[in-house]
Amino acid sequence: MNFGLSFSFIFKDEAWFKKLILPGLCLLIPFIGWMVVLGWALRIGQNVISGEEHPLPDLQFGDDLLKGFFIFLIGFVYSIPANILTTLSGWIGRWQFFNMEYGNLISVIFAGGIGLLAFLLGLLTSFLALAAIANYAAKGDLGAAFRLNEVFDLLKANFGGWLVVALGTVLAVGIIGPLGTLACIIGVILTLAYGMAVMGHLIGQAYQASQEKQVVS
Repeated sequence: MNFGLSFSFIFKDEAWFKKLILPGLCLLIPFIGWMVVLGWALRIGQNVISGEEHPLPDLQFGDDLLKGFFIFLIGFVYSIPANILTTLSGWIGRWQFFNMEYGNLISVIFAGGIGLLAFLLGLLTSFLALAAIANYAAKGDLGAAFRLNEVFDLLKANFGGWLVVALGTVLAVGIIGPLGTLACIIGVILTLAYGMAVMGHLIGQAYQASQEKQVVS
């Protein structure tokens, strides 16, 4: 994987500003704007997978909104097991509080164990969700996101690559994105859209690398 390319590919497109500003402006739309940008970022991943020389696409509002909704749905479904365990841990904690069972070491350990398990399961399902989104992007079929054998194979073939995707996303969306606040509204929408584009490119690269390693093996 070319980590640096995911941060620089945008500027190789002569129309990069126009292609970036429109998704950025969509972020100002309540409720659905972020879904539009997610779908646009997914198409970057699709373009990378298909080998497009300039993978930065123009915004397609309706199509991108639908794709973004499907990404939200994939993430939601994969988060269900960890959310169930987190809710269970919370119920046990409230039960201990109302029944003053702080001295019950077994119940404290049990609640703590469930909380730790929920955290670890959340990490695993986050990686699975990334691979599932990539499989959906590559196949153009929502069902591909839930074919667990394919998703696990992608993750196993290139776990380091998917770790790079996760770290790169945190860097691009979680750190670089908010820096735009220093340059007011226009700055933040540009940097957040840029961060999402980086994420889409990384997902496309990771899928390609997983496929190549599966073929070799």
